[in-house]
Amino acid sequence: MTWIDWTIVGLYVASAIGIGAWFTKKASKGTTDFFVAGRSLGWFVAGTSIVATTFAADTPVFVSAMSRTDGISANWFWWSVLIGQVATATIFARLWRRSEVITDVEFVQLRYGSGPITKLLRIFKSFFQGIFVNCVVMAAVTLAMVKITTVLLGIDPEHTWLVLLVLGLVGLLYSAMSGLYGVVYTDIVQFSLAMIGSIGLAVIAYIDASSGEGMMAKLTASTDFNPELLQFFPRYDEISWPLFTFVVYVMVLWWASAPGKGYSVQRLLATKSERDAKLAFLWYAFLHYVMRPWPWIVVGLLSMIYFPTVEDPEHVFPLMIDHFLPTGLKGIMVAAMLAAFMSTIDTHLNWGASYLVNDVYEPYIKPKASPNHYVWVARLVMIFIMAAAIVATTLIPDILSAFKFIGVFFAGIGTVMIARWFWWRVNARTELVSLLATILLGTLVLIFLQDSEKDLFGLRVLVMTFGVPCLWIPVALFTSKQPNEVAIAFHNKMQIGGAGWNAISKVPAELTAGLYEWVIVMALLLCILLGTGKLLFHDWLVGGILIAAAIALAVPFMSILKRARMNKLTSG
Repeated sequence: MTWIDWTIVGLYVASAIGIGAWFTKKASKGTTDFFVAGRSLGWFVAGTSIVATTFAADTPVFVSAMSRTDGISANWFWWSVLIGQVATATIFARLWRRSEVITDVEFVQLRYGSGPITKLLRIFKSFFQGIFVNCVVMAAVTLAMVKITTVLLGIDPEHTWLVLLVLGLVGLLYSAMSGLYGVVYTDIVQFSLAMIGSIGLAVIAYIDASSGEGMMAKLTASTDFNPELLQFFPRYDEISWPLFTFVVYVMVLWWASAPGKGYSVQRLLATKSERDAKLAFLWYAFLHYVMRPWPWIVVGLLSMIYFPTVEDPEHVFPLMIDHFLPTGLKGIMVAAMLAAFMSTIDTHLNWGASYLVNDVYEPYIKPKASPNHYVWVARLVMIFIMAAAIVATTLIPDILSAFKFIGVFFAGIGTVMIARWFWWRVNARTELVSLLATILLGTLVLIFLQDSEKDLFGLRVLVMTFGVPCLWIPVALFTSKQPNEVAIAFHNKMQIGGAGWNAISKVPAELTAGLYEWVIVMALLLCILLGTGKLLFHDWLVGGILIAAAIALAVPFMSILKRARMNKLTSG
């Protein structure tokens, strides 16, 4: 790191604080401005902000490490979520914006009314998601930053707490000043830096590896190389545990992500219109699954050529940065990684505070205070969440374990999260039972489904996905005999339609068009994703066929975009 690199890092930190100061007055007007930016975001800003938040410091670290140790096919752990997140874009994004809530937890009151069970459900979810889930994610991000600062900045692991504390406090400062406004606009700067650095690193390493005898020859000669690492899918000619896990990923893991949740829903709720919400998530899906994966995967696999023996594979991404990037580009990459850390921290602080203030403090503790009062309470809550995350960091063993722990939990409640939109019988008791069953069953699978030689994550997800509905579906049938006033009001507001609402009235279902768009967009993104990878690793025939299929699918996709525009003009 030269003075030029440090200057780039310093300029980013200064710009983040400056953006926070610029939006302070605007964010202080009330919770709608502080938590959902006054519902003023266009699709580009909202979608870029979502993908910037997912580009945390931990993601390139664990994706490159996973690709090196388990191969390309291991990425289906997160590629499979594409199926659900495209459903978010084509089916749920407009519905979230139409609901006009401030948080996804507030949705339970819109859907179920204001009874005591709804109150219990809302409070429980606020603390679980706002504190527990938030802290697990922030702890995983912090673990990644420990590895990055150790390798890139040459800081002793015992002293990295000082760097992380400073970065965390900077993120806390500008997000507390400017609310979601500051978060989303710093995200755009962060994502730009991150993509420039990641693509630059991958291109430089790829060109260097392709020189001389060629990249494939060098990979084959590496002591850690196994030909199966370059397979895009597990072997299907024999029954194996990786094949079973892959099937679970593709068939059921994505269910929990389909309706959307957390900070991604927060961005959808902050958009100007239903059209912007839909386009924002389509833009996010493109960036997340087409633009980002291959630079990380390429760096992870090529690291076997330059660092054939590494004790901790999660060190290979920062090692490759240090090895390849020249002055200036290294500063951009380091700034991007530090910014990615702050981007995730600021999002989770604002998002977590939105639950505790909007869904607990304002409705149940002090319901008639001034808007400015709630904003100041939110700022204090953010400090508390930051402190809790620091404690959680000491309890997380590694990055991937943290994400798989969260994945097991949300697999249990995924079905009820979808059903509550499309079936009038789902009620507050139903969702509460699903949460309690998830906690109980999730604890049991984590205790009893253990194997030192196999990763049982896929089996845990399968048990949770089908076990929890066995409890909540009977509760829904038993406790909802006739549509109540709250279900009728929800139906009248949302106008979703479909067979699940026919007991109230028959409205043309939006789901049919959404399903068609889901299939088209999903196929398009998968063709580009897999086709690009095939070409990168010299499988010219299959890669060319997939890219040609993507070009053909672009025709109906353009019709989808045109329809979204026409819907806006009609509603306007």
